Amino acid sequence: MSEELLYRPCVRVSIYVSGAKVSHGSGTLVKGACGFFVATAYHCVFGDEDQYAYLGIESIVVEQQKTFNSKFYPISVIEVSGKNRTQDWVILKVNYDEGQEGFPSILASFSFRKDTLVSFTGFQASNQDEARPFNCRVLNGISNSEFRITLSGDEKFKAGTDDARGLSGSGAFFVTNEKLYLIGILKSVKGDDALNDDIKCCPMTDMISIIGIKSHEISTETVGDDWASAQFDALNTTDHRDLIEKLKAVNSSISEIRVKRYCRDLALGKLELSNIFERDLSALKYRIFEACQKEMVEFFDDKEIAELSNDDIKKLIALFTNRAIEIIRVKSKTYRYPIIDDDLMEKLVLDLINDCYLSFDKAGIYE
Repeated sequence: MSEELLYRPCVRVSIYVSGAKVSHGSGTLVKGACGFFVATAYHCVFGDEDQYAYLGIESIVVEQQKTFNSKFYPISVIEVSGKNRTQDWVILKVNYDEGQEGFPSILASFSFRKDTLVSFTGFQASNQDEARPFNCRVLNGISNSEFRITLSGDEKFKAGTDDARGLSGSGAFFVTNEKLYLIGILKSVKGDDALNDDIKCCPMTDMISIIGIKSHEISTETVGDDWASAQFDALNTTDHRDLIEKLKAVNSSISEIRVKRYCRDLALGKLELSNIFERDLSALKYRIFEACQKEMVEFFDDKEIAELSNDDIKKLIALFTNRAIEIIRVKSKTYRYPIIDDDLMEKLVLDLINDCYLSFDKAGIYE
């Protein structure tokens, strides 16, 4: 599942007074029945104490990045279509041209349950020019017009309030079968809630009629690939060389600079993968392991390859990565997996090589 699917609806919402930025938050761009709307937190637009309520819509600046770390494009605000100070949400009607690339279809849902895995993307105040994705799980169902989610895995708001500030207004999405289900808007990402890594959200209950989208039922009963996770846990590894040993086994002249680059990518990947639930990560690894084992058989069958060049190694890693992307895309039609972008998928392949499951030679083929 491409991270781009969650990146496109993410926008930056700012309030300016006399040319000075006084409020920063995130928002969620949604295509409705009669145009585009941005759902965000009430306090992001009007302030915690309504101190910006007197301002006109010209003070509201909505911006979108087409791709990660690229130029921001302004999205003009037409009107405030709906708001609720108590529940902390606001709907802005905007003028947005989706262009030839189109815009992902977004559905709304209230049928999520405790422990449902969700994701959101937002612009932290500490790094306002780069949207960052987060994986979470639902802590409880809707009660008194709100529900809570919490960061998953080892991911934490390490700096508490400062780390979380700016994420209010982000959309909480359940993703399955390449469909986006918007289940709520982040509203309280500050104070004790941020310190506990718990985030309050307002459900889409009163917003969908304003936007012009319908509520859809989603099944969250069988979302994890438990079978693959169990199979991975039962694997008996036989090739116990690590990444460095496997590289040098097929390329005795490989430079230390290149080895260190691979090791750095491996370390960065392990750090990022630590945010994923162990059950989901092991399921991903098993599916990729089996798919890439077939690629290894095809690559090495009837060949006696003593040495691989740097380019050969790069091509083999790319072969594994592309096969991994493809098998998870196919299996995502049946199961739900965490969102893995292409860069992280390559690092996951390096992780499998380092942890005895894949290799650059026949010794890594399992019978």
